[in-house]
Amino acid sequence: MSINFQQLAPIFAVCMGAGSMLINYGSTAQTLKSLELKVEAQEKKVNTIDIMANDIIHIQGSVDELKANIKNDFADLKNELKDIKQRMR
Repeated sequence: MSINFQQLAPIFAVCMGAGSMLINYGSTAQTLKSLELKVEAQEKKVNTIDIMANDIIHIQGSVDELKANIKNDFADLKNELKDIKQRMR
């Protein structure tokens, strides 16, 4: 059974490409290690004070809305009481 060059060429190319990638990765890691750099994923740091301030703003908005609703409800009750008093006279 003979194997020609056209069958071996793709396999050889893949092996060479994978080997080259591993060598480049190793040399990059070695360079970073020699520079004593630590590579970490950059994560967004959320400040707890910002979170608390945001929560307070939302709570204040809810409280203001509740106050407005209660104020409107009392105004409606006053009007209804006035109507009832007028009907009783």
